[in-house]
Amino acid sequence: MNLNRFLAGAKRAVVAAFAVLSVFTGPAFADDLTLDMEGTTATIPKGNTITRTITGIPPGIPGTLKLKLKWHAVSLIPNTFNALRIQLRHGTSIVIPETTCFSVHSTKTVKCSFDRDISQAESDRAGNWVLTITNNTDQEVIGFNIQRESGEINPLVPNFKSVYTPICPNTVNLDMEGTTLTLGRGNTQERTIAGVGNAAGEMVLKMKWHAVALIPNTFNQLRVEVKNGNESIATRNCFSIHSNRTPKCEFAIQTEGRPGNAWKLRITNNSEQDVIGFNITKESTDLNPLVPSFRSTYKANCPF
Repeated sequence: MNLNRFLAGAKRAVVAAFAVLSVFTGPAFADDLTLDMEGTTATIPKGNTITRTITGIPPGIPGTLKLKLKWHAVSLIPNTFNALRIQLRHGTSIVIPETTCFSVHSTKTVKCSFDRDISQAESDRAGNWVLTITNNTDQEVIGFNIQRESGEINPLVPNFKSVYTPICPNTVNLDMEGTTLTLGRGNTQERTIAGVGNAAGEMVLKMKWHAVALIPNTFNQLRVEVKNGNESIATRNCFSIHSNRTPKCEFAIQTEGRPGNAWKLRITNNSEQDVIGFNITKESTDLNPLVPSFRSTYKANCPF
């Protein structure tokens, strides 16, 4: 076989292999979610501003927003195209700054068609997605919408809809406030858990600690309460995950879209020994060979 042909074929095979691999190692994109606008279509008199809430964007899930807008001017001249002033906010955040643009079916530019990448931080933000529309033209506007609705009869308006393409987040390793916890007998302390997102998902908590005792491998029980704000989610009297006793301190909790920054542990030591090294992961400084390597995690649901 010609050496050059062999090398060229090998090169194509490697490129193809990397292309296939990239499919499996890239971001996990879910199906497009169709967005909806509050009410049906909107009418905007000249010189007026209205607001409309946009629904369908899942909280806590990053992705890509594709927003398109259409409307018609009330004019004696057919196919009169007028510009509106558009702004999109998410809570207190401005996602699309005030922009003057034309309906997506008009013959003028710039058209009201927006693509925006929504970060994890933005998707975690509280608040509604709200469009503000201002009509500074000389014509009233009718039929304003973020999609072509079934009642639209103007043939110039293409079939379209506004959508959100979510990105399924990866599993997140959780962290406990501080380093490890030391807890005297008879005492109670609280620790915040960091890393839980605002999206509904599953939080898996595992806990380990050591008793301060003269007898090696003494295993004592703690009372652990998992809370979200002031709401008690789960409570258990349990043992360190490396102990030879049950039940162990392992929790699988559906977060159900509760605030991600409000999760905390309330730990009470009613045993006869002080506790050292309490944590929700095995840190590098824990040299006890009985403690397996482990982490507590959070994974957002992405059933789209």
